[in-house]
This record gives sequence, C-alpha cells and structure tokens, in this order.
Amino acid sequence: MFLNVNQHNENVTDLANAKVGESVSVSGMIHNVRVTKWGGFIVLRKSRGLLQAVVSNETSKFFDEAGNEIAMNDLCREMAITLTGTVNEAKIKDPAAFYNTIEIAVAEVRVLSRPTTAEVVDMNALKFGDEETLLRYKFDNRQVTLRNPRDMAILKVQSTIARAFGEFLSANGFTQIFTPKIVSEGAEGGANVFKMDYFGKQVYLAQSPQFYKQIGVGVYERVFEIAPAYRAEKHATSRHLNEYISLDVEMGFIKGQEDVMILEAALLRHIIAVVERDCAHELQLLNAVNPVLPEQVPAWKLSEVHEILFENNLCEADHRGEDDLAPEEERAICKYAFEKYGSDFVFVTHFPSEHRAFYAMDDPEDPSLTLSFDLLMRGLEITSGGQRMHKEADYREKMIRRGMNPDAFHFYLDTFKNGMPPHGGFAIGLERITACFLGIANVKECSMFPRDINRVAP
Repeated sequence: MFLNVNQHNENVTDLANAKVGESVSVSGMIHNVRVTKWGGFIVLRKSRGLLQAVVSNETSKFFDEAGNEIAMNDLCREMAITLTGTVNEAKIKDPAAFYNTIEIAVAEVRVLSRPTTAEVVDMNALKFGDEETLLRYKFDNRQVTLRNPRDMAILKVQSTIARAFGEFLSANGFTQIFTPKIVSEGAEGGANVFKMDYFGKQVYLAQSPQFYKQIGVGVYERVFEIAPAYRAEKHATSRHLNEYISLDVEMGFIKGQEDVMILEAALLRHIIAVVERDCAHELQLLNAVNPVLPEQVPAWKLSEVHEILFENNLCEADHRGEDDLAPEEERAICKYAFEKYGSDFVFVTHFPSEHRAFYAMDDPEDPSLTLSFDLLMRGLEITSGGQRMHKEADYREKMIRRGMNPDAFHFYLDTFKNGMPPHGGFAIGLERITACFLGIANVKECSMFPRDINRVAP
C-alpha cells in the first residue's frame, strides 16, 4: 500500500465562500435539533461557530452508521454527522451563528458516531444560582462544556493572539526557541516553585524560561517562546493560575528598557489588528471591544503612579512609598489613562531593586531602583519586563548580596563569562491578555483546562 501525499481530504467545505444554489457536503457535530410538522432544523457546530440546516419531510433523508435509513427524530445533540444539501440565502439572528447569511437545505444526513448518554450536556438549558456555581460546573466538566459557543470563542481569540505574537516576532528577526520545563533552580527564586523528584534528585518546574532565553540571545540575538510556566502560589483568585502559558521575548543590543517597551507596543498593535481582522465574529458574540493602543502610550515610574492616584484621590488607601502596585491601583491608573489619554495600556517603570528578580538591571542613576517595567491593560498586569544585567561580575555581586549561591547557577553565569550584549525582554501571560481583550473577569475562563490550588482535573 502507498499513500498519495498529494491528495488532500476536503472534509471541511469553505462555506464562507459558498454560493447560493451550490451543492455542498459538510461535517460537524449536532449542536441542536428542532423537529416541526414540515421537517425542522439541524444546527451544526463547526470550528468557528454554528451553521443552520433546514430539513424537509419530502426531500431530506437520514442514515445511521450502518447505512440504514432512519427518521429525523433519531438524531440527537452531539452526534457527528455529514450532511449534503444546497446553499440558500438566510438571515440568522443567533449571535453564535458564524454562518449567518446562509443555511443548508438538507438532502441527506449520514450519522458518523453518536453519544452513549441520553443526558448530553446543554449549557443553555442548565440553571445556576450564581456565577461561582456556574464556573465550578464548567471547570468540573470542561471536557464537554468547552463545546459551548462562548467558550469556543474565548479560546479562538486566544489562539489568534498566540498566532499573531509568533507571526510578528518571526517577521522581525526573532527565532522561536523551546526550553526545558524541568530545571535545577528556579529563575525567580523564592518559595513559589513546584518541587519534584527526578530520579532521586530534587528539581523544579520552571517558573520562567528566563535563563534559557537570555542564553538564546547570545546565540540568535532575538528569541521568543510560547510555553507553559508554573508558579506554586497558594491562591485561588480570579487573577491567577498555577500553570499558565507564557509568551516570552528576549532581544539583544538594546540601548535601554525603552527599546523593549517600544517593541512590545508594536507587537501589541499587530495583535490587536489581527484579532480585529480575524475574530470579528467572536468579539461580537462575546460583546467585546478591541483595546485601544495609541501612538503615545502612558509610561510612568512606580513612584509617579502612586502620586498621581493620591493627588487625584483615585484610591481609598494611600499607597505612596509601597514597593509594588496594589490591585486597586492597577484598576485606577488604567481608568485614569483611558479617560485622560485614550489608552487601554499603561507602562509602569522603575520598581525597587530588592523586590525585582536578581537579573534586573539596576538604574545607574538610582541603584535602589531597576530598569524594569510592568505593562497594565484595562486594570490588570499582563507583562513584566525590562533590561537585564549582562556582566558576570554584576551577577555575582548581586547574588552574594542577596544570599544566593553563585555556584548553583554556574551554567547561567558561564553565559556572561563568555560575553553577552546588552539585552532585555518581557513575558506576557496569555490567559491574562485574553481576559483583558474580551473583558472577562476570571482568567480561568481563558484556560482550556485551568490549574489552581484547588484544581488538577480534568
């Protein structure tokens, strides 16, 4: 037997370009069935949304897996089917219908497989007392509830964000890398690392690809990665996940952290444009408004943000002198930036050195601060980044000052011993940026299978 690799199995008809009167064959899952006196409707679920098919008692035929003729009443939700028919013009009002200007007049339906339970989950028919109960049910039954058009739309936008991220960076001279997630030391240090036994040796799940993407700069100058990251933080909030997808960037030969911030702004502008172009249906279904990123993006030092919020009485508490932004500050400064400058994004820079990772470059003008930044979007931090140190001596001095053992990082320090250019980078949390794009309050809804302190299944 030989496989003709030049053949392509066209099992998905490009219905977006289908012409009225054209005969088509379409495969999908039955999302709903409605039987009437004259025939009825089959709503087929496709990868982008729903497609309506119209059944006639006089002209439509149905067959089971064995080829035996059956009745329309034998069809049920979540059957996999192939239907053939003719494209007709239509005006479908259901916002979940991706194909809302056409419908299929059914000639024949063939069942490919069927569910083995009579109680197929229908999210639209279930009743919940509150949002927390709804989310718990959705996550407990995620393998099925993901089929809901709204949840499909969330992850479709997320997929588009990740694709646009890679497209932009590849087009701008970045090389995609793939780094290990089982590591001997945590990149961020501290206690929020997952420990695991590795053939009798204690190792960790990577908090970040930081060490490896810096090493990559010495090889390719510009690198990026899309991969999981792990934080052993004991929380169960709407803002956090213990396993998330990190969109990482690192670039060499920078003049300062401003180069990194400018790159990220250009990257985000591209992502916004791609989402607007390719996800118009999903944005409409989710009642989401694409974010605004102006040519001039507000960028303030941390101390300046504290002062702005205090002077304008925008927070209940006085946060001046604190070493980070409180959640209420993140929300307040984003609201201020949007109302005053029309920006959904705010850069916050110059965080205290002792509260940033050891590899952050200290500000030569004030070594108590770092050349680092966070990027806030619609009230939530989506990015941490900045300029890194690039001299071995600076690393050793800072590690010793912090009580770290440089010998435990010998492979990392060897990178700088052998020479490195000035460099910097950032990381974007994919679930967080998706939530911000779509106005979703809980980032867990933007994870296909969320992991937090209470959940490791399904």
